[in-house]
Amino acid sequence: MKRLVVAIIHGIASEDKHYSTEFKHRVVEHYLKGDRKNRMEDDLLFHEIYWGDLIQGVNEELLQRLDYRNELTYTSVRQLFVDFMNLALAYNNSSDSGLYQAIHNRIADSMKKLSAHRHVDADNTPVVLLAHSFGSVIMSHYIQDLRNAGAGNEKVSNMTCVERFETLAGLITFGSPLAIYDSLTERLPAPIEKTGHKLDPELKARAKWLNFYDKDDIVAYPMKSISDDYEKVVSADHEINVGSAATSWNPACHTGYWEDKDFYRPVANYLGEMRASHPFWELPDTL
Repeated sequence: MKRLVVAIIHGIASEDKHYSTEFKHRVVEHYLKGDRKNRMEDDLLFHEIYWGDLIQGVNEELLQRLDYRNELTYTSVRQLFVDFMNLALAYNNSSDSGLYQAIHNRIADSMKKLSAHRHVDADNTPVVLLAHSFGSVIMSHYIQDLRNAGAGNEKVSNMTCVERFETLAGLITFGSPLAIYDSLTERLPAPIEKTGHKLDPELKARAKWLNFYDKDDIVAYPMKSISDDYEKVVSADHEINVGSAATSWNPACHTGYWEDKDFYRPVANYLGEMRASHPFWELPDTL
């Protein structure tokens, strides 16, 4: 039986490893509730991409040094602001920090590990990509760079289809600043496609790009109005309310998507749509 891979990347440096563990449990629980007779936990294979440690220590040290009087309030929002300031300055293809390439190398290593998983067919296992916050910008760059390099690039040619996202089966962006980034820079002249060219044709017809945002999240924006290209590629912008009683009404809600049913339930529903009955899913999970 084939698996559907759910690859997840975070977007703020303050996240720790295994940041998506509870989110995975919530998604699986709701996924199984959707059709207990025909769905199994093994239908889905979750894979976490982590890069936060590349910049995390710098941000934490800076905040501690600046708050030498120990009096600053809204620490979580300040942490978010510092994260984005640092990323905006350091994450640049021409930056002396080398962060751009360091993060991309981490993604490549992570996808290589996924491709070698015993339940992954490196040639045709479908991959749904979930990207939080600045992670949506990072993955847009990463996939665009792969496409631009082409098969003539030795490094890219040695990658599997899964590593090159040629079996991409949809995108889910949440808390994403991609609309702002793409509107203010010329780095992304067009959106990436929501499917890979090696994806099964019927699964390709099911695939979507779903973008979720909270109106109180100052980092997140709708995408379909960026350009005519985004209007065509992005399937839907969904305004939702995330966060706790203390954060759902203010910018601190930016980190609240992971735990909120307004987000993880639609994610589970989408995975259910992709895993709906089709001969592809009955094939052995390895060649």
